[in-house]
Amino acid sequence: MLGSWNIKASDPGENLTISISVHHPEHGNYFTATLKAKKLSSSPELDHAIFFWLMPHKVAVWIYWHVSFFFILSSCCVLI
Repeated sequence: MLGSWNIKASDPGENLTISISVHHPEHGNYFTATLKAKKLSSSPELDHAIFFWLMPHKVAVWIYWHVSFFFILSSCCVLI
């Protein structure tokens, strides 16, 4: 690529800023993206760690539910 990439990030803390820009020799400033994020305080009602900790269990339940549903459906079709 002919573009010159520039990536900047602030030190993580309460606020985080990431900036990416590309300067192309023929087209000039070709691309610029900036992300600004602010850390949210976690509340006792909504704990994201528990949500993501249970994710494998949720996926397993979803898979077994679909397998049992299609097994019952295929059994009904065979009997008819």
